[in-house]
Amino acid sequence: MTKEKEIIKTETKKPVAKKSTSTNKTTTAKKTTAKKTTAKKTNVKKVEVKENKTKAVETVQVFETKTSQEPKVKKEKNSKKKKEKLKLNFWKMTYMWFPMWNMMRKAKKISKKNIKSPGYFSEEYCYNFVKKAAKRILYVSDITVKCEGIENWLDRGVILAPNHQSNFDPVALVALNNFYLQQPLAFIAKKELWEDKKFGRFVRLMDCIPLDRKNPRSALEAFKEGKELVVDFRRSLAIFPEGTRSHSQEVGEFQPAALKVAQMANAPVVPVTIINSYQVFSKNRPKHIEIKVVFGKPIMPLKHISLKTEDLTKNTRKVVIENMEKWADKEMLLDHKIINKINLKNREDFKKTGKTKAKKAKDKKKIKDIFKVVD
Repeated sequence: MTKEKEIIKTETKKPVAKKSTSTNKTTTAKKTTAKKTTAKKTNVKKVEVKENKTKAVETVQVFETKTSQEPKVKKEKNSKKKKEKLKLNFWKMTYMWFPMWNMMRKAKKISKKNIKSPGYFSEEYCYNFVKKAAKRILYVSDITVKCEGIENWLDRGVILAPNHQSNFDPVALVALNNFYLQQPLAFIAKKELWEDKKFGRFVRLMDCIPLDRKNPRSALEAFKEGKELVVDFRRSLAIFPEGTRSHSQEVGEFQPAALKVAQMANAPVVPVTIINSYQVFSKNRPKHIEIKVVFGKPIMPLKHISLKTEDLTKNTRKVVIENMEKWADKEMLLDHKIINKINLKNREDFKKTGKTKAKKAKDKKKIKDIFKVVD
């Protein structure tokens, strides 16, 4: 009996053992599956990390390329600024530094005062101040402005269409502007000049119109303001049809809609040729520069009203190029100093003959006459 009981016990124990093994297997299987799933998850995470790393590398590369491009642009801008520095005569600046500094200080003061209370300084005073500043700049930088055909610059509302070689072109035109012969000058200029510390002071003293070259609507507004200046105030409006500086003697292409103001205002167009002004800011600049300005025959409104604006710009460009080829190597007699001497008395003589009368010699004793031996 005891043996049979022991056998039954062993038989009963065996299935229990089997159950435990099955449960262990299930638990181990679950664990292995869990491990596999965790491994899969870890693999997925690793892949995601790799993808993120690749994205991070791409972003770093893009950022590096952007940062590497930015200083190049800054360097280019700085190089342009360095090229356009005006070289001044050292010996003249030794005794002209204070008048030049005072001129810059006064220009800032006048522009600020006119912004706060417009009309505090009269237009005549502001224009004369700008003209005096232009003369001083020419004197200190050893530059003379010679001209030909200044009688073509009519004493009425006119549009001047000059070629654009450098930033010194407006200074040359202002130096030749005599209020006894022509109307005061106004410019349509780029908007960035108003933000400039040096030029912005003088631009605000004149009837200048800002133009945003990126925004086409600002061009229409500028043309409307230009029309008012020419028609109502009889100003001589200067527009550079090239749009940008050429930095050379070559004449660039004129923008077709640049002279639309002339047709809007029914005003004559005077083609103007500026020669040698690109040398002012060049590296191999000569000590003394002669800027030549040629005023072509005006295109009257009866001729250009029926024309398209494109044809008008082509005709003006053709005249500018012809005068460039004609007067590039020729000498000119009239100087900005001679033109500024013209007043109400000798204005009619200048219009007839193109020259001012020489002053009569005064009958005064000289030092040489004192030591002469008298018989």
